[in-house]
Amino acid sequence: MSKANPIGLPANSWHHRRSTSKCLRGVNIVSKSQPEVLQAHLYILNNTDEVIPYIEAHKAIVKENNPRQAEKWVLVEHNRTFMPWFKDEVFKDSTASETLTWLVAGLKFDVISCTTYKVNNCIFYTKSMDEKSTVQNSGVTLEAESM
Repeated sequence: MSKANPIGLPANSWHHRRSTSKCLRGVNIVSKSQPEVLQAHLYILNNTDEVIPYIEAHKAIVKENNPRQAEKWVLVEHNRTFMPWFKDEVFKDSTASETLTWLVAGLKFDVISCTTYKVNNCIFYTKSMDEKSTVQNSGVTLEAESM
């Protein structure tokens, strides 16, 4: 994905600025299940540039230790065993960045949740908040002619 070029997304003026976000409404602490938190954490790890070399190295080790296994098995085993291995690797490296150190720290199951967010001056609502709205703008337009 890192080599893919996004299509149809204009480069806005804020695109090159530092991303800003804040919670506007409905701040709550929500407890999430272990599978939800682990899935979110794995998603973050797989989309963090600093982690990609570790992921590739670990997949290679799993494949090397299990050469007869199918690719799907290797991926499942990688996902199952990556975190402990990654944590050991980061703690062994005295030059590891603060980002990597945070990523291997213990996970929190209580997370901050909001119903309205502002990200880069764009406002987003959660689905439950959006469903309460009586006015919807789906972006659909109609061109009509009359005599």
